[in-house]
Parts: sequence; C-alpha cells; structure tokens
Amino acid sequence: MTQLVSTSDALVTLADHILDSIDDLHQVQYKKKGRTYRFVNHTFQRVRQQDKHLIIDPDNLDEDIGLLSAFSILYNINNGEILTQFPDFCCTILSMARQLERNKWFEDENSCVVNIRYSSYDPRDLKDLAEEYIEMHPITENHIKYGVNLMYAAKLNFLHTDHHIGTKLEGLYMRQFIEEYYGEQALNSSDVLIALKSCVHWGNIKGMLYKLGVADIDMTPELIESFDSFPDADEKLRLNVYQRYPSGTSKYSLIRKSLDILSEWRYSRLVPLPHDLDLSWIYQLCHDIETNPIRYHLRSHTKRLCIDPVNLGDLNTKYSAKIKQLLNIVSIIINVFQETGAEFLLQNSKFNNFGPELINSQKQYYEKLLKLKDHIEVYEDKQWNSDDIVIRLDSGDSNNSLYHRITEARGNYY
Repeated sequence: MTQLVSTSDALVTLADHILDSIDDLHQVQYKKKGRTYRFVNHTFQRVRQQDKHLIIDPDNLDEDIGLLSAFSILYNINNGEILTQFPDFCCTILSMARQLERNKWFEDENSCVVNIRYSSYDPRDLKDLAEEYIEMHPITENHIKYGVNLMYAAKLNFLHTDHHIGTKLEGLYMRQFIEEYYGEQALNSSDVLIALKSCVHWGNIKGMLYKLGVADIDMTPELIESFDSFPDADEKLRLNVYQRYPSGTSKYSLIRKSLDILSEWRYSRLVPLPHDLDLSWIYQLCHDIETNPIRYHLRSHTKRLCIDPVNLGDLNTKYSAKIKQLLNIVSIIINVFQETGAEFLLQNSKFNNFGPELINSQKQYYEKLLKLKDHIEVYEDKQWNSDDIVIRLDSGDSNNSLYHRITEARGNYY
C-alpha cells in the first residue's frame, strides 16, 4: 500500500535526491580520442597523467613541494639525463614550480595542478637528491626571469593555436627563448620538449593572459591580487597578442588578409565583384575579434576565460554561406590573374582546389574575369604601364571594383 507523505517531507526528499545527484556529478568522467575528461570546478577538464602534475601544498610552503614535484618529473624523464645535460633549463623549471606555488600563480587545482593531499605519490621521496642538485646548480634570478618568459610564450601559443607547445616545439617566442637561454641543442631535444609539455600548463591561463594585456579576462579579485606581483611582460610579448587571431578564428583572418592584399594589387580598380557579394560583415567581425580576441577563443567557454564568450559553432553556421562565397571569389581572382601578391595564400587548405567545381560555382564571373585578363594582356604586350592600362580599360563602374568595395567596407572599421 502506497504511503502518503506531507508536502514538506516530499520537498526534503527531493532536495536530498538533487544533492546526491550533484555529488555523483563530481565523479562523472568520460573519454574522447584517448583523453579522459572529469567534471571538476564546474566544468569538464582533461585529466592528465599525475606524474606530469605540479604537486603543491599551499598551507606548508616551507616544504617546497612544488619544486620537489618538478624535480621528480625531471628525474623521471629519460632516466634523468636532462638534469645533467641541461642544468640551466632544469633550474628554470624548478624555479618556476617554486614561484607558482608560493605566489599562487598556478592553474586551478584538479586540472594539471593537484594538492599533495590527493597526490598519488609523495615528491618528498627525492628531497635529498633535489637539495644536492640545487646545491650544485643554484637557482638564480635569471632562471626565474627565463621561467616567466617561457610561461608567457606558452600562453601566447595557447591564445593563438589552442596548444601550449604542440607535438613539437612551436611558437616564435618559445623557440626564440629556448635557443637564447639554453642553446640550439635544447631547441632540438625531445627531453626538453617533454619537460615543457608538463610545466607550461601549470601557470594560470587567466592570470598570465591578463598580464599580457588581453582585455576582458574573467578575473576574480583574489586572482588579480595574486598576479599583481607577477613580472610584467615585455612590450614585444604584449604586442604579439594582437599580431595573430585567437584559436578558432583563422578562416576570418585568412579572408580579411586575402582581401587586403588584393586591394593593393595594381589592377584592383579594374576587377569587378559580384553585386551580391557582401564584404561589410567580414570587416565588422574581424574588427570585433581584434578588439576583444578572448571572446572568440575556441576554449573561452570551457575554460571560462571571459564572461560573454562567443559560440564559434553558431558563428560559423551564421556565416557559412558567406564564407564559402568569399573564399571561392578570392580563389578565382588569384587563379585567373598572375602576380596579385596573394598566390601564397592558396596553399591554405581552406581554399578549394581550382577546378571545374569551383569554376562552375561562379561560371559567369569566371568568364568575365578571363575576358578582362585578355584585355589587360593585350596592352601589357604593347608595353603599357599598369596605370595607363587601368585608365584605358576603366568601365565606368569603379564603385563596384575590387579596390573600391574593399576600401569602402574596410573604412567603416579601420
């Protein structure tokens, strides 16, 4: 026989059920492409091998657990050969671990940083060896400076490519710093690469992007206070933030770059554009991306990098037809005419191969450009200069020319 309960008892039971569900949720994990993701800190995060984690003990900083865990990682790379082969590099890693722990510059716990209470091993097991090593190779202020710059370089890589390092040592400044600080041999060392793949993830992404001058990072007051003491980035690193588009937006950068190059081409005033081709959206979008890159980063939502991230999937869906049309038009122009200055862009896989399918997608436009090309070549064969050819072949529809349309669209935002 079913027993009736009061409304208040039913609500209590329901609340208990919800709380139990939340507790269970913290244990949820799944695998994708060989990687494990676990629900921690209110989002799913990749679970990395714990032998690559920075182990910390914020309540007992005198124990130097961060440094000891870094030493343990280095000690276990290729039987510890890296410790003797690249001592300055290793001291940089050790100093980095120490500074991250002491100043609370580390990434959120449970991602690639773990409290010693939850560690699967005790890094203090190698304490004597670590102390002997540091006595032989003292940590200097230069090592701390090197570590800061490596962290900045890694976060710039993340901003632009979504990877801190990659399958090989990547990034202009990462490669530059490694070679400058530790020599060409370190640049090509697989052991150095393995060590970097572990340690550069330890630094707090939000805090370091904030110090690089990236706008609208979602910072807590506590994180701002912690990073007040983080060394300022060199101006060249801060400028590099805006020299490339954020990860996930390269197609928009490619389109804008191709249009800008074509607008400077000597015959851009003669080449017409289809009347239905809209250019204003790409310059408006690129202006928005350049103004606030973090909103458009591929991981902005999952890593809670800003308060109002853009959904790139929705953005791509919104503009997919316009993206395809622009890429096709640009590809046809570059393939029909020679020496536009944009030929190198066709190496990018986002452009379709030049062939019947591409031509048929814009057949009338393609044939129109072929006729224009023939007219230009007639006067080039007569040794006319490009300025005279432009004047001679001006159709009177200059407002629809490649040059005018791009200049007009760009002028609204730049």
